[in-house]
Amino acid sequence: MNLKYFLIAVTATLAYPALSYAYFTKGDAGQEVFSFINTFDSPRNAALEKSAGAGLSTDPTVTQLNPAAIILPENKDHIAAFHWQTGDMADNVGSLFYTGHFDKYIFQISYNWQSYGNIDGYDEYGEATGKTYEPFSQLATATFSFPLRHIRFGATAKFASDKLTDESGDRAALGAAFDWGIAWQSQSKRYGLALMARDFGCLLRDYVDDDNDEYYPMSQTFAVATFFRPSLLPRLTVFIDSDFPRYQEAFLSLGGEYALGEHFFARVGFQRTWLDLIRDFKELYASEDRPDETNNAHMLSAGLGYSMDLFALDYSFSYLAEGMGHEHRLGLRVNF
Repeated sequence: MNLKYFLIAVTATLAYPALSYAYFTKGDAGQEVFSFINTFDSPRNAALEKSAGAGLSTDPTVTQLNPAAIILPENKDHIAAFHWQTGDMADNVGSLFYTGHFDKYIFQISYNWQSYGNIDGYDEYGEATGKTYEPFSQLATATFSFPLRHIRFGATAKFASDKLTDESGDRAALGAAFDWGIAWQSQSKRYGLALMARDFGCLLRDYVDDDNDEYYPMSQTFAVATFFRPSLLPRLTVFIDSDFPRYQEAFLSLGGEYALGEHFFARVGFQRTWLDLIRDFKELYASEDRPDETNNAHMLSAGLGYSMDLFALDYSFSYLAEGMGHEHRLGLRVNF
């Protein structure tokens, strides 16, 4: 098939869900489902607060932000990666990735899981039922990416399941979605731009076996991102990303990655909704303080990375807003 007609077909397919769900209408706020699929952040992505979607990376988990941004290390044909998360908001969260290539095409598969631990059941009056539940969420993805003349293009298909209880009439909900991304980088590699869309999909089967499925949509998020490397600090990469979810407030992510020599990296990231940033700015000129509130759980993260030819290690720490605690992530990837 001619590449031109292929890209036209792909573009039309990707645009259809946005049109069918009347994207920029906010009347359905609160109906977003499967938000857990946005919690599978790798240590690097978390440390940079999801701001690094515009920069090409050999970290295979960059596809969580932009499927077009993945590249293979020089003289390597495969990447295997694992990362795990724990903290006040997570009991057992992990991901497995495999990345390879065929000619100039890069492909990737991943499996992600989230266990919430044992949760005691309560009835509608707040009384303990004596029952214990073990909710469990899963996400499988398949990604492909390839370069065009001036840009890179990538897309990811997602299949998710979410089980809440084993009560009679309850079942695991199923859903499907896709992401796509476009990445452009200057010949100097000092700056770049990206356009992304994430989680365009919906439930295929809801949580109750009543012969009446509700096809609630997922987050349906558009994002734009950029990065640059200041000429005065060539070891520093600054990342900027703005996300526009259909069912939440738009938010800004900022990140910085500094190369400490050839193999070590220090990272820091900040995330805040635009509404909160406006409130913060107004508060500087107000005589009265407003409550310490936020529309987004993550606020500040930091991390370290160590990367060599054969393997890489990453760690991140995230501080959650409004006293919700903190998260730790640890990742390992092997190049071969």
